[in-house]
Amino acid sequence: MSENSSEKRVGHRFLAGLKAAVTLETRALSCRAVDLHRGGVLLEGNLEADRDAVAFVTLSSSAEDLNFESRGRVTHVEQNDKSGRTRIGIQFESMSDAQRETLELLVSRVVEGMSPAPLAHLPRDATIDEIRDALKSIPLAHRITVAQKALPPERKFLFHDDSNLVLEAMCRNPHLTAPEVIRVLRIPTLLPTTLDLLSRDPRWTGNEEIKIMIATHPRVTLPVADRLVRTLSLPGIRKVIRLPGLNPTIKDRLVQSIPHKQLQGW
Repeated sequence: MSENSSEKRVGHRFLAGLKAAVTLETRALSCRAVDLHRGGVLLEGNLEADRDAVAFVTLSSSAEDLNFESRGRVTHVEQNDKSGRTRIGIQFESMSDAQRETLELLVSRVVEGMSPAPLAHLPRDATIDEIRDALKSIPLAHRITVAQKALPPERKFLFHDDSNLVLEAMCRNPHLTAPEVIRVLRIPTLLPTTLDLLSRDPRWTGNEEIKIMIATHPRVTLPVADRLVRTLSLPGIRKVIRLPGLNPTIKDRLVQSIPHKQLQGW
């Protein structure tokens, strides 16, 4: 089985940066865990190892209050050109239920402290399925936290999140741009609370295109739509009236609010 196939089988890697130690034959060496997954770990340090060698690994949480120990086997060895240190991949072997529980706790600590680690390993040309698979590996609460502060590369992936709560959290992101808001508004399943949130955000109250998209969104509430259309310019009102599927109540109010002479020719 190839390394990539094995990686997919055990799950996504999480950027770790954890203190680690490894015993290779009779040599106990201090090192660092570069990344971690539920089936193995990538260590970096002044290490020497042969492929398939037996290794005993100890990983410690940042607070050093949680330690994970496991026997493993070296799956690959590579030189880090930037640091000059050696990286060795180790696959855990024959873990007990107690070891798996400790590992899961350690992974949770890593995800919480380093979110969104699984996204950092995604290539820019990752498929939608790969992106969604990576997102699902991050607990929902952490994805929501990430979305509120995510930078452009991370937001690119978060647009594909299946949770409307994550999309709403992203709408609170202070770095969100108008084109990104427009992209969000093209998602038909948004929560009404998300549309209300965007309608009140001072960043977008002067953007007529965004206001029109909110007011005519299939999930918008009547009070939000009514409030927005009252602030539109005449060209904006004309555009809204001509849109198919417009709420009849909103359309009637718009038509009644415009002088008869201005309606001629519409």
